[in-house]
Amino acid sequence: MSSELADLADLLETTLTDTLSPAPDAYVVVAEVIHGTPVAPRLGGHLYCSAECAEHGVRELVSDLSEEEGGSGFVLPHEGRAIGCVVTRGGRMWSVQILARSELPTV
Repeated sequence: MSSELADLADLLETTLTDTLSPAPDAYVVVAEVIHGTPVAPRLGGHLYCSAECAEHGVRELVSDLSEEEGGSGFVLPHEGRAIGCVVTRGGRMWSVQILARSELPTV
């Protein structure tokens, strides 16, 4: 994972530890470029209490990326979680996924 995502994970860990101790697992939505010109990962705008609730965030981030970069996207179920893909006119392919706090990289 990129250092930007690790920095986001640190920020999330600090925030959750300070506000929700002892914190249940929280879920975030993260988009990363998997093909094309790399850019920093995008973190969705909310924390979710479950993977099911975070599906809304996947759809929202797929829609935002599609609109911002002039492409198209879709959301499909995979191993019990929604995942998204956005392909842009500029040649980027984004993967949008749900991650539990415990699944985020540590530094």
